Amino acid sequence: MGQTCPAHATSAGKVLLAGLDTEELRNRLGTTLEAFTDNTIVTLGALQAELAATRKAGWASAREELEIGLNAVAAPVYDGNGQVAAAISVSGPAYRLEACAFEDVAKLTIAAADSVSRRLGWTERAS
Repeated sequence: MGQTCPAHATSAGKVLLAGLDTEELRNRLGTTLEAFTDNTIVTLGALQAELAATRKAGWASAREELEIGLNAVAAPVYDGNGQVAAAISVSGPAYRLEACAFEDVAKLTIAAADSVSRRLGWTERAS
């Protein structure tokens, strides 16, 4: 609790970064990203591709990117203006939250995030 985590290496961070345009992303992160494991995305180009996939899917994942043995899935929480205001993340040990389960976990996470979003005044998911 109270710990900060690098956005590029976490599922919740990727959800939040996916709401930024390219210039804002560069301003916040620079062009080289710190590696925490061999799976960490370390270039802005690779991160931009991951964020495009996040926007398309409506959720993000992290496969042992911050810490070996830790996987996570996250979905965006929208405010009343349809802007990403927060993220809900589900994480667990890689042996329990395997990559093959990400899509099923993402569906549940999206449903929870949508419920919170509606309480903030958001009305519909973008296609």
